[in-house]
Amino acid sequence: MAILPSVQNGYLPYFLLYEAVAAFIHTIVCYISSPTISNAQFRGPRAPPPTTLLAHVYGLKNFYTMLIRLYAAYHLDNKEVYTLAIFSFVGVLWLYVTEMVVWKTVTLRDAAIPYVLAGTGLVWMVREREWYTG
Repeated sequence: MAILPSVQNGYLPYFLLYEAVAAFIHTIVCYISSPTISNAQFRGPRAPPPTTLLAHVYGLKNFYTMLIRLYAAYHLDNKEVYTLAIFSFVGVLWLYVTEMVVWKTVTLRDAAIPYVLAGTGLVWMVREREWYTG
C-alpha cells in the first residue's frame, strides 16, 4: 500500500485523508487537553458543562470516523466502504443539525465548519459514487 492514495482517478482520496487526519488530531485533543478546549464547539444556550467524559465520548466518535475515512481513502473502489464513508458524513451532519436545532447546544457559528466540510464530503461522494465504485 502506498503512503499516499492515488489521484489517478481524482482527488476525493486526498479529501478523505485530510478529513481522517483532522479527526485524528481532534481525537488526541479530546483525550489530552481540558474538556473546555476539546468541546469548545458546544457553546450553545443549552450546552452542558464540559466534562472529561463528554470529551472522551466525542474523541471516540472522531476516532471511528477517522478509521472509516482513512480506510475509504485507500479503498474507494469497495462499494461497502464507500457507503460507510458517505454515512460518516451523514452522521456528522446529523450530530450538528440536531445539536443546533433540537438541543441548542451548538451555535451556527460553531457548526459552520462541520457543515461545510461534511456537506462537501457528502455531496462529492454521492455525485462521484459511480466513478469510484464502477
